Amino acid sequence: MRRPQGKSMQLAEHWLRGRGIELGRAAHNPLAPADCLSVAPSDGVTAVDSRDLEDYKVYVAEQARHGREPARVDVVAEATALPFADGELDYVASSHVLEHVPDIFTAWLEWWRVLKPGGVNFMIVPKRDATTEDSVRPITGLEAHIDAFQRRLTPDNLFPGLPWRTHYHVFTLQGLLAALNWFNQQGMGGWLLLAQEETDSNVGNGHTLVLRKTAELPPLAESAQALSGHFGQQRYAEAEQRAAEVLSLNFRVHEAWFMHAMCRWQAGDPACAAQSLTQALVLQPRNVDYQQAYQQLTGHPFHYPMSLIDYLSRLL
Repeated sequence: MRRPQGKSMQLAEHWLRGRGIELGRAAHNPLAPADCLSVAPSDGVTAVDSRDLEDYKVYVAEQARHGREPARVDVVAEATALPFADGELDYVASSHVLEHVPDIFTAWLEWWRVLKPGGVNFMIVPKRDATTEDSVRPITGLEAHIDAFQRRLTPDNLFPGLPWRTHYHVFTLQGLLAALNWFNQQGMGGWLLLAQEETDSNVGNGHTLVLRKTAELPPLAESAQALSGHFGQQRYAEAEQRAAEVLSLNFRVHEAWFMHAMCRWQAGDPACAAQSLTQALVLQPRNVDYQQAYQQLTGHPFHYPMSLIDYLSRLL
């Protein structure tokens, strides 16, 4: 039985269908449907590492603070080493999990492996100001993610004094999109951008990214040219697909965000349109056309995301 859904949960309801898993499921704030398999490093009895047994006690205490029993754990496993066959699952869902994985690209490769063609990777990661500790730490840059991948970093081989399964990364949505672009450019597998939220509409302290497993993305120039043609001919469904392809390879093409927004608006999905307009304005905050479209769509002017203002101010 599916539970009542908030806006972000409506997004999950739309994309998380079939047989799937949720990594690090929390009883007080589950993401995936109740019939999914719950995967975690410990169930309180067995564990990937003995230190995960202590972590599990912390998790139980946290759930008790929310007045909940701990969520069941169906499969004890590492997020980067899942005991599922190639192409077995329809979705992999995770909320506030990726920051606990030192090497996010190895995790994405593993999630890509276990998903069927067209399967969905649905992630929510915490905003940099979700916790006091993260708010004063630097954003993890793309170079750090690449280095972690090349060195195959794990919780075991990091600095000895670092707490076990701590927050290894601090994210912005744009940094996560840059990581997505790099992953796709390496030809290791393909993730097609399906949806994103600058502020997740479930709890409001994270960023949402929804990706579809695809065998291969067309070259950027090909998708960009086709996008321009389809949009000019008002073939909005085709233009939306091409915009997603462009952004999956280069999220900095602000025109693609704008055209994607207009396509979703035409399709009767103002929430998705507003999210794509947000990204267009993050890149081009003084663009009058984007500002007017945002005002017309949402009924209020665009305000630059505070977490990004804070991040940019720290670079000065």
